[in-house]
Amino acid sequence: MTTIYLARHAESPKTDLNEWKRGLTDAGLIAAQSVTTYLKDEKIDLFFSSPYQRSLLTIEGAARCFGKEILIEEDLRECAFSGQHQTIPQADIYPLVRQMFANHAFSRDGSETFQSCQHRGVQALTSILQNHPGKRIVIGTHGLIMTAILNYFDPKYDFDFLLQTTKPDMYQLTFTGTELVNLSRIKLPTYD
Repeated sequence: MTTIYLARHAESPKTDLNEWKRGLTDAGLIAAQSVTTYLKDEKIDLFFSSPYQRSLLTIEGAARCFGKEILIEEDLRECAFSGQHQTIPQADIYPLVRQMFANHAFSRDGSETFQSCQHRGVQALTSILQNHPGKRIVIGTHGLIMTAILNYFDPKYDFDFLLQTTKPDMYQLTFTGTELVNLSRIKLPTYD
């Protein structure tokens, strides 16, 4: 059995237009501690992350606890909502994402489709599962690509599910080989 912990990043400011460099807000940095608190007793073998700063920052405390390096997996990055990989305003993101869920081949202005985002995310996950069987692995990722990966295994993980996720959020997936046998949400501790 291989255990995957999919960790959605903590709150990130929308002020930096560069998707790759956006970090975490002050509240996001505090909330990211909940990921470390939960994972510190889980005997984690490996850490993978999207190359985006907000994802790395969310799991770096946990990786440091275990003395582990975070391995970057480019294909775990968030869906490209614009052709230039730039941050788009919050007011525009959810109408776009709703269209993407309604039509998996929809693209606006060179944005990535749900279908292509899901495909690369599932391929990245499959590669990790095949290369590290029997391990306990944390994957730092993002809301849409995480939902797209979960949707591949069960269509109930849809647009409405995405709207209910939190920042951070975490899901535990258990696999035999590449076959999903269990999926559950982890209740993270909260900090004020």
